Amino acid sequence: MRIALHAVSKTDTEGHWKIVHTSRSIRHNHEPSRDIRTHAAVRRRAAHKSQERTSVTTSDLVEIQTATGVAVSTIQATLLSADRGSLVIAKDIANTKSAVRRRDLASHTAIESLFVELRKHNFFHKWRFNPETSELTHLIWAHPDTTELFKLHHDVLVADCTYKTNKHRIPLLNIIVVTGANTVLPVAPCWLPGRKRKISCGLLTC
Repeated sequence: MRIALHAVSKTDTEGHWKIVHTSRSIRHNHEPSRDIRTHAAVRRRAAHKSQERTSVTTSDLVEIQTATGVAVSTIQATLLSADRGSLVIAKDIANTKSAVRRRDLASHTAIESLFVELRKHNFFHKWRFNPETSELTHLIWAHPDTTELFKLHHDVLVADCTYKTNKHRIPLLNIIVVTGANTVLPVAPCWLPGRKRKISCGLLTC
């Protein structure tokens, strides 16, 4: 249903006004909503009221948890657990994540932004790219603290490859070590194209 404000007298715009239905909008084209969360405007007002009660906004919480790799469903469950009256839905969280991503990337591509963060935090990282297409073909990085620990526990090195599909079509190779205390230390994620045998041989010759 759509409504509009019309002047009662078309020649007297300073006089009385009336609320009228726009053309062919007197009837709804759907059943009345049974869940208040279906209305974005209501959710925005609820989020604004929630923000007034605390210095931490929903966007802040979504951004913090997104940075640590928390899934949308888990973020929503956390918000609902903290505030049972929250009207936030998964779509709101996904939209916030997209807005944060656009802000962080600015004018950079995702890969360029990644390299900026790796240099900023002094991560060890190496990469190769196809000179003809400028497409990234190889990538590995490791946290500086993890690199130092690896130097102390390098007796047993384990490399496990997963072929889960991603948009870059590059298999993910996880590199870990087993310490003398029989604990596992993640060393580095690595992306290398090719079959498993070829990947392992290439890694060991690096």
